[in-house]
Amino acid sequence: MLGSWSAPLPAVALRLSLGRSLALSLGLGLGLGLAPPAVDGDPPPAALKTIDEEAIEGHVAYLASPELEGRDSPSVGLTLAAEHIAGVFAAAGLAAAPGSAARWADHGPGGEPPAWSLAPGKEGEGGEGGGGTFLWPFRVAELSGRGEPIPFRRPVPERCALECTEPEGVTGTFRYGVDFVPLARFPGDVRGELVWAGFGIQNTSERYDDFRGVSLKDRIALVLEGEPRHRRKFKGEEVTAESAIWNKLDALAEMGARGVVLVRRERAAPKRRRGADGEPAEPTPLAFRYTYASWAVPTSDRWRGAGIPGVEVSAACASALLGRDVEELARRIDRSGRPLKVKPDGRTVSFRTVIEEGEVLLQNVLGWLPGSDPALAEEVVVVGAHYDHIGVGLRGRVGYGADDNASGTAGLLEIVQALVAARPRRSVLFCAFAAEEDGMIGSRRLAQELPVSRERVVAMVNLDMIGRGDPKEVVCMGFAANPAMRRVVKRAKALARTGVRKLSEVDEPGLFRRSDHFSFHEVGIPVVFFLEGYPLEKNKDYHTWRDVPDQVDATKVAATARLAFLTAWILATDDERLPAPER
Repeated sequence: MLGSWSAPLPAVALRLSLGRSLALSLGLGLGLGLAPPAVDGDPPPAALKTIDEEAIEGHVAYLASPELEGRDSPSVGLTLAAEHIAGVFAAAGLAAAPGSAARWADHGPGGEPPAWSLAPGKEGEGGEGGGGTFLWPFRVAELSGRGEPIPFRRPVPERCALECTEPEGVTGTFRYGVDFVPLARFPGDVRGELVWAGFGIQNTSERYDDFRGVSLKDRIALVLEGEPRHRRKFKGEEVTAESAIWNKLDALAEMGARGVVLVRRERAAPKRRRGADGEPAEPTPLAFRYTYASWAVPTSDRWRGAGIPGVEVSAACASALLGRDVEELARRIDRSGRPLKVKPDGRTVSFRTVIEEGEVLLQNVLGWLPGSDPALAEEVVVVGAHYDHIGVGLRGRVGYGADDNASGTAGLLEIVQALVAARPRRSVLFCAFAAEEDGMIGSRRLAQELPVSRERVVAMVNLDMIGRGDPKEVVCMGFAANPAMRRVVKRAKALARTGVRKLSEVDEPGLFRRSDHFSFHEVGIPVVFFLEGYPLEKNKDYHTWRDVPDQVDATKVAATARLAFLTAWILATDDERLPAPER
């Protein structure tokens, strides 16, 4: 909830095939043909049973895993999440949204869409040009959801370089995107002797000083991200302001350093529920971080202005630069809670980073289920959830985003299975939105540039943060503007046993404006928003690194998904449409 495009990646072993196996078991999709159209009346009981708690746990475990690094928009992790979603769409037999091939040609990065994004069969509504793609690209020049607009700054990879010269004169070069990436916002071209500076922290109250006895004047500091993972020092599980990247840069600049090599440490996996099959077959590439999670506010605002240049490197690259096992050095500090000195040996590092302001490419992920009734199939119900999150904090902590919003995305993927099995009369457009956390950018762009005319859209159902709190309660928003929607949701609850016993209606304009349904409300489409609880502050882990899979209640997610499925079923099957929202 509100507070890039990367090259296709190798398949990840952890990526789940739950949707694919379910499609096969139901006789759906991938050339097997969709289930027979539903008859008038209630949805088939078998459709409701496709919403599966174990599948939900698996989706959440993958989407909120360390290798996806918080699914920031844009990031490699967001692309991996899009690939996972597209795989479920394809396995369920969804078509691509109408016009997806043309959209890719006009707004994509050039070339063909990645193979994993291709939809089986033709585009929705029998469009030409092959099966199309589940990706719906759009370009963004600035962030708008974190205070004043901030222009995107992107690296120029072909102009970036990193080298190290050993005392014997041997020079080694390193690979962009594998070994190093620029540190956001501070480009430069520097050369100097490499000096180990631990975590780059001075903290009097902790009696900790990485700089004591270290001369950094005109040198390049090699610094670990974050702070020591000590069970008592530095507030234990919490993090301190000294660990923020930009505060470290301030301290290094005051010490006279020319530049910084910041080491990304290996991630410790959060606790998970069942459904994760193991670690990925290949490591996640080292990706440039366009933004940082907003919970870890630095004590200065130097990140908006000038600073010393820097690169972020993998632990393996850092070890090659220093000639020591950097991860082992870090673990020694973790255990002792005391700085560790490493004598310089005359190694020289040079790096060049080039960053420019410009647009970045993002992807909504859309799937199309054609309506079963020719008289109503031109009309469309939208079911959506955002699949992005806030990424990595300034202090090196990952915002896993299990509840916000891997839970809603998992619910969306299970609703896909149920509606494919039920075959409603109207068509359904399934939407996984990017950049919700940056001002609902993805849903705003889609609502303004729909694959079909706005007049054909009957309603929009949104799921955002549905995995915490009372397992039998669901909060509903949107009834104040759409009174007829209240009757639809109550009918949905009465249709079958969903696991939801308490419908809590909330009418708070401020909160109503903070998720993707509002983008559709703004263009005159009736909406309903399903949320886990109210007030939002009851969730103490919201937008923190503590939002991990073991905190998500799959039973609650499944119950909310069943209610949302039945709501979408009624909206996509009733003869009459809802009136336009009241303003």
